[in-house]
Amino acid sequence: MNKSILSTCALTLLPWGGAMAQAQENLLTMQRNGDRPNIVLVISEDLSPRFGCYGDPLANTPNLDALAKEGIRFTNVHTMAGVSGPSRSGLITGVFQNFTNLHQMRSANYPGGGYFSVPPAEIKAYPELMRRSGYFTYCDVKFDYQFASPVLPGPFTIWNNTELDNPNGGMERYTLKPVWRTLNLKDRPFFLNYNPQITHESALMDPNNESLGIFRGMSQGWETMREMYKIKRTDPKTVSVDPFYMDTKGTRQEIARHYDNIHVMDIQVGQLIANLKADGLWDNTILIVTTDHGDCLPRGKREGYDSGTHVPMIMHVPDKYKPAWMGENGTVEDRLVSFEDLTPTLLGFAGVEIPHYMRGIDLSQDHPRQRDYVFANRARLDEVVWNSLYIQDKHFQYVRNFSKEPNGKLLAYRENLATMRDLRAAYENGTLRPEMRTWFEERPVEEFYDLDKDPNEFNNLIDDPAYQAIIQRFRDALDEWRDSGNDGTLIPEEQMRAQMLDHEGNQRVTPAPIVTHDEVNHKLYLTNLADHASIGYSYDGKEWDLYTGALTLPEGVREVQIKAVRYGWKESEVITWKPR
Repeated sequence: MNKSILSTCALTLLPWGGAMAQAQENLLTMQRNGDRPNIVLVISEDLSPRFGCYGDPLANTPNLDALAKEGIRFTNVHTMAGVSGPSRSGLITGVFQNFTNLHQMRSANYPGGGYFSVPPAEIKAYPELMRRSGYFTYCDVKFDYQFASPVLPGPFTIWNNTELDNPNGGMERYTLKPVWRTLNLKDRPFFLNYNPQITHESALMDPNNESLGIFRGMSQGWETMREMYKIKRTDPKTVSVDPFYMDTKGTRQEIARHYDNIHVMDIQVGQLIANLKADGLWDNTILIVTTDHGDCLPRGKREGYDSGTHVPMIMHVPDKYKPAWMGENGTVEDRLVSFEDLTPTLLGFAGVEIPHYMRGIDLSQDHPRQRDYVFANRARLDEVVWNSLYIQDKHFQYVRNFSKEPNGKLLAYRENLATMRDLRAAYENGTLRPEMRTWFEERPVEEFYDLDKDPNEFNNLIDDPAYQAIIQRFRDALDEWRDSGNDGTLIPEEQMRAQMLDHEGNQRVTPAPIVTHDEVNHKLYLTNLADHASIGYSYDGKEWDLYTGALTLPEGVREVQIKAVRYGWKESEVITWKPR
């Protein structure tokens, strides 16, 4: 490990001190030796497989490369969307976002009036299902599910605790802190969802650019983090410029900055791993590192092409939880994996019953089936509507477009990137390479690409006679997939919004729960008038717990607070019940 990594590891590799430290040390016994694994999911932002272990010679990722040797490296993992909100919505529900009304980016920013999307009532976030099964669930700083504010945790039933419950201020809140040392786990295995944001698109933007306006402060914040980790900066002259882009000073600087950000993220993951090992948790903890979609650069983020959905994934599984199909540490696995599979896999490892509506493949099983295709969806992104469906296997991709808006249409936020401005200028002055010119022109109804011969997806083969039989196979498979759910992509958003709000155009409110005390068994029973609403309770104003069955009140409880929430609706009022 180099000196810069050692110095930054000191940020979190601190000795525990005093009686409190000893008490917490004792409490971790179950997390070290329990019969269910702790699970840590790291979902970085806006990042394609730009790690050294994936063959990128410029990537400075020693910790991720070492992790690949202690786990399984997957080479064919795809998200359900090429942008964060819809991708994370699909992951947290385990259902493709266009089948749950969660496919827009973002519903809260809809130009026709912000709103929260309302998924089908029975659908629950997988951390809530884990929590119901006895896990302690934690998320740091990323909440982006469409059925709640993008910057707030959303339904209180999903997470036991979040970074917002423990504000630290400054850039420290964006580090992967060992929260198992400070939070009251109560003899529960933990599920931690970390979201390092340093690789986000906003961290590409030049902090010295005065024209960034309201985004300049965010850009300066990421520069503060880069300085905090004292990394060696990437020389723009050494980067490789993908054929999507113009070879300009600004583009090279942004690509170099992307590698700097990846280096910071690698250090953060290294700190996390070191802390898990130092606390004796490594041999009972499953660690999965992936990203929410492809690169933050144009032609990556916001696309359903391979460049927008193909992501890295490294999985460390201790031997006692390793399924039969999974090879030895250091194995490279090329099976097709969708984020639709990641959700039931997490539940499977946790020993949680997988709901019937989740149709992905549980990779925690000894002999999971191989998937034939992965799918993706694109809908409105900020002010532009790009409705499309995507299907691909290891060799081909088929695209069906329901709107003809050019991929390169002006999108205000994306124009803050020099890479984007350079592309647009080249298109307008006629110097853009022919293969990329189509990116700025109307999209056809159908697209088809041979990924083996054309990995950049420049040559649309939809009319090539040699591929017609294969194209028809993909058409049929896409149609079959669409028939498996109610495709919300085709519903006008204005109409969808109106249906999700009440008759006055306001967010619906969850009805308050009903509370009954049984005089025979002296238990408290809670129920709700709202279909499938989640109910929570708190003893004497302390932490909120999930209601999963009749309550026997602990001795000394003076009152019980009770509330409910249906996803996409406001929480109910809080009801207080007091023992006689």
